[in-house]
Amino acid sequence: MRNYGNELAHWIRAFEPFVEHAFKPALPRLQAVLERGQDASPEKFEWDLKEPIATIVADSYDKRGGKSHKVRLYWQFESIFRRGAETRRKNIWTVAKMVTQIQVRDATTDDRLLHFHVDMKNLGQLGPHIHLQLSEEYMADKVGSPIAVPRFPFATVLPTDCLDFVLSEFFPTKWPKSQSEAHGLKILQTAQRKRLTNMAEAIAGLWEKPSKQTPVSITQDYHMPDFEIA
Repeated sequence: MRNYGNELAHWIRAFEPFVEHAFKPALPRLQAVLERGQDASPEKFEWDLKEPIATIVADSYDKRGGKSHKVRLYWQFESIFRRGAETRRKNIWTVAKMVTQIQVRDATTDDRLLHFHVDMKNLGQLGPHIHLQLSEEYMADKVGSPIAVPRFPFATVLPTDCLDFVLSEFFPTKWPKSQSEAHGLKILQTAQRKRLTNMAEAIAGLWEKPSKQTPVSITQDYHMPDFEIA
């Protein structure tokens, strides 16, 4: 957790140029809440972004050099961390909840064009342990039914990795250029690579167990309670 706090400081600096000016003060507060929660909470603490943060306008995301419909992205998340119950793991924080919400809104009218979330499911829920799905509330509003499937297997769960994914999609030229000039890039690369490797190895481990299902079918409904995300 301490290592992620150090990583978070670099993420915040990297995100700052892509956040609308009015929302920038919320970024450093994220690190303060994470650090304060670890120090002040003996058993559990919540780390969340109660009000979404808006990005600058994105208008070049369909193809390189082309102009796209002007949109803003809204990033919000909530998570709960619990300290390990066993004495030997008393300093280890586990993730009890982690969900990141992403909205795509019209930059002119502020109409919601798309709303999805990346979620780490509970034991009783269906779907991949880490998955992306369209918001049920959004589906109910747009199509008249709160359809919750498909749940797409996803490789990133931390809110900073999720925003990295979104910025890569909607700022495919500006975000990579900004990353190449970012302070602490090596730290971000190393930590994120480890998470992606852990995820790939955890899923591959499911396929190696005796089963009468195909790997695709297995991937669509699994639970990994011991998976380390940070």
